[in-house]
Amino acid sequence: MDGADPQLARFLHQLQAETQRQKFTEQVHTLTGRCWDVCFSDYRPPSKMDGKTQTCIQNCVNRMIDASNFMVEHLSKMNGGSV
Repeated sequence: MDGADPQLARFLHQLQAETQRQKFTEQVHTLTGRCWDVCFSDYRPPSKMDGKTQTCIQNCVNRMIDASNFMVEHLSKMNGGSV
C-alpha cells in the first residue's frame, strides 16, 4: 500500500485543484450575471449605451476583477502558495 499513497495523494490534490477551478468558474458566472442584471434592467442592451450604463459596466467589471484576485489569493493560501 506504500506505493499507492503517493498516487492517492496526487489524485486527491488534483481533485482539490479541479474543485477549486469549478468553484472559481461558478463564481465568475454568478458575478457576470449580477453585472448584467444590475446594468441592463430589461435584459437587453440598448442599441447605444449611455454614460451611466458604461460606468455601471466598468465598475462591475472592476469589482469582478477585485473579487477574482481575492479568490485566487485565498485559494493560493489554502494550497500553501502553490497556485
